[in-house]
Amino acid sequence: MKACPTKAIRVKPCPAGRTAIIEGICILCGECIRVCPRDALSLNVPYPEDILEAGRRTVVTASTVLYGQFKEGITPNDILMGLKHMGFGYVQDQSYFSEMFSVALELYIKENRKTGEVAFPLISPVCPVVESLIIHRFPSLLRHIPPLAIPREILAREAKRRLADNGAGPAEEVRVIHVTPCPAKTLSIREGPSYLDDTIPISQIYDRLKNHIREVEEYSILHHSGGLGLLWGIAGGEVAGVGMECLAVSGLQETIRYLQKIEMGLLADIDYIELRTCTGGCPGGEYTVMDKYLAQHRLLKFVHDFGVEKRADTDFVKRMYEKGWFFTTAPSPERPAAAGGLSIADAIKREEKIEKIMKQLPGTECAICGCPDCRTFAEDLVDGKTPVESCPYLASKERLPGVSI
Repeated sequence: MKACPTKAIRVKPCPAGRTAIIEGICILCGECIRVCPRDALSLNVPYPEDILEAGRRTVVTASTVLYGQFKEGITPNDILMGLKHMGFGYVQDQSYFSEMFSVALELYIKENRKTGEVAFPLISPVCPVVESLIIHRFPSLLRHIPPLAIPREILAREAKRRLADNGAGPAEEVRVIHVTPCPAKTLSIREGPSYLDDTIPISQIYDRLKNHIREVEEYSILHHSGGLGLLWGIAGGEVAGVGMECLAVSGLQETIRYLQKIEMGLLADIDYIELRTCTGGCPGGEYTVMDKYLAQHRLLKFVHDFGVEKRADTDFVKRMYEKGWFFTTAPSPERPAAAGGLSIADAIKREEKIEKIMKQLPGTECAICGCPDCRTFAEDLVDGKTPVESCPYLASKERLPGVSI
């Protein structure tokens, strides 16, 4: 309960004892699942049963993390061929688009350092949990997120366009499915706007894909990136290919700490900061099957094999950047409305009530009331979500009559 960065979890009494429920905004960071010693929480994101139904108008693309989930000797191209063997009409390598994104990002940083019109450091738009965290806890930092389309969105957009141009039907009828290590990516894609149509967890496709990799007999080149594109699968991999002043931070608490530093203006000399809420990066996602450190090791071996270089055509990227190819057409994330959609005047009154209650609380953050801290209890009390008797301090006979909201 206390681990949740958005204070979304409450523990309430029920006939069977006590149960944890989501009262606030869950950003699907998975921190509650990671820290709970009794595995009391589980993730339940429904997926359509027909999501694995392949077809000529279905494109599948995978997070680079997928390449680190198999035993040694299975290459990224083997994995992509396995996906092709499952029957998907088209298989696309996301790591190559990641390399192109790195080149475009350098161009954007150089361009805007000269104009001074953009707030620095820029914050990576890649992790949806980080973006949600900024929206709900650090809205003043929204202007630090560059308006660049992330690699998986560029890939999906171009896949739909090219297939439509080649006679595969209208672009809106082409399905693009992303194999993901992370439930937050599923939420961001489903709630949109997104060129991707849906996701499938690595854990859900893993066993079936492993069998198809063994059955592949034909061979064609589907993987096109160098080592820098593959590095995107681990913490620090995104900035490894950016020749600017960058930082890479992973882990939820570290991410929050560095967002606070940015908010205080302490990192203005940094050009770009890669933030990942999973420690070590995306191999720590809830949908992975391999130990995250072993997965990181295997990805690093691929980097050694493929070379620490980009294979993306820099001149092509520059031309497409100048045409606006890398810029997103989706609306920028907006600051959240005041609690419950209140007007400014009502929000001020609400805050005054909360402060009045806070003065009567001991501030011990005991969480007996079922809220993560006293501030959250006061907010819930004002909003009518919890009774005053749930706080043992206020429920005592001496104090209860004096409590007013």
